[in-house]
Amino acid sequence: MEIHTGFRTHLNGFISRLFGVFILTTLLVPVGANHSAFAQGAGNLIVAPTRVVLEGRTRTAQLTLSNTGSTSATYRISIVNLRMNDDGSVTRITEPDDGQYFAEKLFRYSPRQITLAPGKAQAVRILLRKPKDLKEGEYRSHIFFRGVPQEGGQSVNTVDAGDGVQIRLIPIYGITLPIIVRHGRTDLSVGLSELKINPPTEEVKLPTLSFRVARDGSQSAFGDFTATYVSGSGEKTVIGEIQRLAVYTPNKSRVVTAALRVPDGLQLSGGQINLTFRATEDEGGKLLAETDIKVP
Repeated sequence: MEIHTGFRTHLNGFISRLFGVFILTTLLVPVGANHSAFAQGAGNLIVAPTRVVLEGRTRTAQLTLSNTGSTSATYRISIVNLRMNDDGSVTRITEPDDGQYFAEKLFRYSPRQITLAPGKAQAVRILLRKPKDLKEGEYRSHIFFRGVPQEGGQSVNTVDAGDGVQIRLIPIYGITLPIIVRHGRTDLSVGLSELKINPPTEEVKLPTLSFRVARDGSQSAFGDFTATYVSGSGEKTVIGEIQRLAVYTPNKSRVVTAALRVPDGLQLSGGQINLTFRATEDEGGKLLAETDIKVP
């Protein structure tokens, strides 16, 4: 069947909206979750760890891909560059923003494609290759693991595109993980502001705490948030957590909203909520920022 140019443009736009790739960039962990191991998943693919930082004398790293499904799966591996928006969402870009440096030319990785049998795992190796005249600072690109659809696979939908044309859509799942290279001296300072307690809504059934994370310096901020309610008598109860959240360079800030899980019988009244932001345990757990908000 011949498709004329005008209809082909319409069709391509239709496919681009529906034949999507789901990119996961942030891992949210509820209160009480296991903090000891972190992996990121989409579909039947699990990747660990969730990011790579190459600095100091570290020249190599390894990512482990695991297929948790019941059939073999193939994953294509590539590099993409992303812009983080103020709300934490990301946009794919080809040119760096002012103050942003891509890392894609500073490392190599292998293999470029992996086929995993059910329940099997394989490593992807990363090798740093820095030129001698590299400028000091932090460089970031993202490694992208994209599922390759198989003919005759399940999870296939048929969509009517109009004009008597039907399109078979196969969901393609993908994961992006940051590869960060730090060269020379980098610095970081973080502040927390604009704290606000929001009541539950029809869309969000739990109360939430919204706030702004301000970042300054040549290094990305990355760590764990903990919201602790401190009663008038000094009793402390952890009511919210967000783990492994990033504010990438060159962003100066990011707006964050955390769900608050208040135990039965606890009244948020007459005390305050203490909010802390710490580096992850595997990076030393240093306190990066802290602030409080009074609860009437």
